[in-house]
Amino acid sequence: MGGDFEARYLSLLKAIDECVAMLRAADESQFADWLELDRSKIADGKTRALQHLLSAYGGAGSINDILLEDARAQMRLTRLRNEIWKQADAMLRELDEGGHYLRGR
Repeated sequence: MGGDFEARYLSLLKAIDECVAMLRAADESQFADWLELDRSKIADGKTRALQHLLSAYGGAGSINDILLEDARAQMRLTRLRNEIWKQADAMLRELDEGGHYLRGR
C-alpha cells in the first residue's frame, strides 16, 4: 500500500468536502452531517468509517435518492457521489487485502 492509497485517500476527502458543500447549499443536512462525521473519522484513521460511509448508498432514502432542482448541480452531485463510492470502496478492498491504514492527522 503506498502512493495509490494516499492518492485515493486525498481524492476521497476532496470529494466529500465538495459534496458536503453542495448538500448544505441544498438544505440536505442529514447526509451532509453523515459525510462530515465519516470524513473526520477517516482522517483519524478509523477504517470502520469507510464502511459507514458506503452504507449511506444503500436502500430507500439513501444518498442516491437526493435530487436537486438544477440539472447541472445534479450531474455534479452524481459525479461526486460516484467518486466517493469509488475511492472508499477501493480503499476498503486494499485494506482487506492486508494493507495497513495508519493516519493520525
